[in-house]
Amino acid sequence: MLSVLSSRKEGFLFYFVLHDGDLAFGGGLTEDRLLVCDSACTQKELMLRTLVNKCMNDFVPEVFAFDTWGVDLNRFGFERAGERFRAFWETLRLPHDCGD
Repeated sequence: MLSVLSSRKEGFLFYFVLHDGDLAFGGGLTEDRLLVCDSACTQKELMLRTLVNKCMNDFVPEVFAFDTWGVDLNRFGFERAGERFRAFWETLRLPHDCGD
């Protein structure tokens, strides 16, 4: 069973723990506004969707991410900015593949 629960961790504006059966992985928004996730996370897209949703709901003005998520960050509203990607609150989105 999968679950993603809010938690706290020093150095993070917000932090979540994703449980995949007996496994647990962390991810969040650092104080430098970088979205990060444990590299061994089995459900990186789910964690990214959780973090992007939180950023959108909390009106985070700008966030960054590295291309380590295993998904196309452009679909989530990010654009390449040097070695990392950047998105603004106005451009963040949760893409869906329902055909609409």
